[in-house]
Amino acid sequence: MSTQVMTSDADLLSRVRGEYLEMPGLVLTVEQAGRLWGVDAPTSRRLLDALVERDFLRRSGDRYVRADLPPARN
Repeated sequence: MSTQVMTSDADLLSRVRGEYLEMPGLVLTVEQAGRLWGVDAPTSRRLLDALVERDFLRRSGDRYVRADLPPARN
């Protein structure tokens, strides 16, 4: 039987922010982010949206990117 370690939202937010800082070109959907951080889709969306509210991330369609990066050109 395995034990699951519960992580606080502050720890998760710090981890998500750190990943985006380490990989400036990181572009993720809610589902991709959830798989990367091992959380369900509602938790993933809540974390990403919290960072949008803090002007760290922005949405580009259904993807989340760093707010300080220019929009991608097609």
